[in-house]
Amino acid sequence: MELNVLKSDRLEAVICPGIGGSIHSLKYNKNGKWLDVMRPTPREAVDNRDSGAFASFHLMPYSNRIENGKLVYKGREYTLRTNAEGHAIHGDVHDRPWKVLSATESELLLSFDSRDFDDINWPFPFSGKMGFGVKENMFTMFFSIKNEWDEPVPAGLGTHPYFVKRLTDADREVLVTLPQKGLYPGSTPIPTGTWVDLPPELDFTKERALDDNQFIDNCFRAKQGTTIIKWPGTGVRLTMDASSCFEHLVFYTPLNKDFFAVEPVTNCNNGFNMAERGIRDTGTVILNPGEKLYGTVLIIIEG
Repeated sequence: MELNVLKSDRLEAVICPGIGGSIHSLKYNKNGKWLDVMRPTPREAVDNRDSGAFASFHLMPYSNRIENGKLVYKGREYTLRTNAEGHAIHGDVHDRPWKVLSATESELLLSFDSRDFDDINWPFPFSGKMGFGVKENMFTMFFSIKNEWDEPVPAGLGTHPYFVKRLTDADREVLVTLPQKGLYPGSTPIPTGTWVDLPPELDFTKERALDDNQFIDNCFRAKQGTTIIKWPGTGVRLTMDASSCFEHLVFYTPLNKDFFAVEPVTNCNNGFNMAERGIRDTGTVILNPGEKLYGTVLIIIEG
């Protein structure tokens, strides 16, 4: 499987166009030593075309889950294929091949058209582009989706990076600050209603250390602001800024793992169905024929 390497003196991003344009690795050069900032991708993930085990994968034409694989739009129900959990999840581009439009030592541009696939798990045709760039200590991701149908349709975007908890053995903790505005309630990944105020135990609006004994898998209403991740032992700081269309974020901290995820996304979990029920502020975007939704995510690493 071909991998595209984007590199500067400070950063190296490796992208796999053939498996959803997923990120194979993101490394930072600290005093001549290359450190994995995102969790490294095992060889078997490439062999098995398993984007979920990559350093990061991307979400289109919706983020996260659609409850029970049933999409309701304008009163009509569409049935989608589901995972073992019983929901449709993470869109339908992350394991599929993307075409390379252009590639240099520092930039990569990819394209996708759902009409190229007879088994696409979405009722409305769409096309997409993704771009990646490395410059000095900055890594940029660009995403766009275009409605290729002749009627308005819902659409969404997102990306799913897994960051490591420890860059080196010097790290005893990782500190996180998130641009949270509210929490979507519910004991499962499917919200029970519109977002509510943040409970103290899930409030990362002020810097705090991740607790290895705290499991988190929640969707949050986001505000404009910066995600900050610090590894104080190693002396490295990462900032992540997303375009205003990314109105939500998913925060995932599994138990007994050396990684966590902070996911900028446009819509909340099951947001399209919630919008159909009249719930406001779900991040659901309706694209007219030929209209595009696009946004960028910028990561800067220092130290």
